[in-house]
Amino acid sequence: MKLTRRILMAGSAILLASASTAAPSWAETAKIGVMNALTGPYAFGGVPIQNGMKLAIEQANTSGALGDLKLEVVEADSAGDKAQTITLVSKFAQSDNVLMILGPTTSLEATGGAPVANDQKVPLFAIGSSTAILDAGPYSYKVQQVGMDIMGHLSKYAAEKLGVKKVSLVFDRANDGFVGQKDAFKKLLVEEGVEIVSEEGILSSDTDFLALATKLASQDINAFFVAAPAEVGSNVLLQARQGGVPPEVLFLGPSTFGSESFITTAGGASEGAYVVADYFVGDPTPINQDFVRAYTEAYGASPDNWAAMGYALASLAVQAIKDAGPGPDRDKVKDALGKLRDQPTVLGTHVWTLDDKRNPSYGAAVITVKDGKFELAP
Repeated sequence: MKLTRRILMAGSAILLASASTAAPSWAETAKIGVMNALTGPYAFGGVPIQNGMKLAIEQANTSGALGDLKLEVVEADSAGDKAQTITLVSKFAQSDNVLMILGPTTSLEATGGAPVANDQKVPLFAIGSSTAILDAGPYSYKVQQVGMDIMGHLSKYAAEKLGVKKVSLVFDRANDGFVGQKDAFKKLLVEEGVEIVSEEGILSSDTDFLALATKLASQDINAFFVAAPAEVGSNVLLQARQGGVPPEVLFLGPSTFGSESFITTAGGASEGAYVVADYFVGDPTPINQDFVRAYTEAYGASPDNWAAMGYALASLAVQAIKDAGPGPDRDKVKDALGKLRDQPTVLGTHVWTLDDKRNPSYGAAVITVKDGKFELAP
């Protein structure tokens, strides 16, 4: 779908808000590599992330946020696969000669691609929360805050508002991001005086969770937490309810589940679930409402947590390219990324910033499913 009319009407709010000086006037085209998991178990997030990224880039081109500089998107499917991500990073850096890379979708992929990006000296701006993305070197960045930051909102809410006393933790043991979320949530719950009854490792390739459901049903718990891809977690939730885990045992989840696909897949089992989200589509602020209108007109559906994450990342990338000044190159963009502070965003509390270790922060919201829709938790 063509975006021009929509962008002219409402789409450039974030880019204009973040521009503190006049747009540059140099004329050229810069290639931007955009890769996410468009197929495979992480496509639930990768597709809307990619859509959000492309929307922000087209807004930049149409609004003139970069003056006469135009960004040319080179797309690819990382498929949620680390090896494929490594290959794509090399391709983007060498044969495509991109200025920077946006993506991939998960920490699993990004921790494979980040060392290659640093070896090739091309900026990579990934979604995943793992600090290993940053540890790979100065050319790799991430838009998502660490698990400890975001999970603190959920642990506090679970303990203080929901009165949770005993919890079982289920997590994808092959994904560093999900393991990190589980570990962070565990630590924070213990600090809140909550008992961890069990920790259950699963794989994103698993489909039969009957034994896990039976075990959860036999435990004396108030809630169970799942850190896994949305479709996998939805399946865990469905089978848990079918296996005898009653509705009064609450389902808690990270931002992975902040998507309509979670509600669609889990159906009625999702009712009453609590999710800590990077983004809430119902936020009434102008910066969010402009984004919601633009995204909905472009793709025929409201944005979810992941669409917002992709849009935020690409908007920040545009700002870094602008800040890099005339004739931006990879080193200038890398340096500009590292200096981003207090940037307007659709995420969290609407201010995205980096600390001195390049870790981002932006706040969060706890949302719940009521009558088949997400709303802010009371």
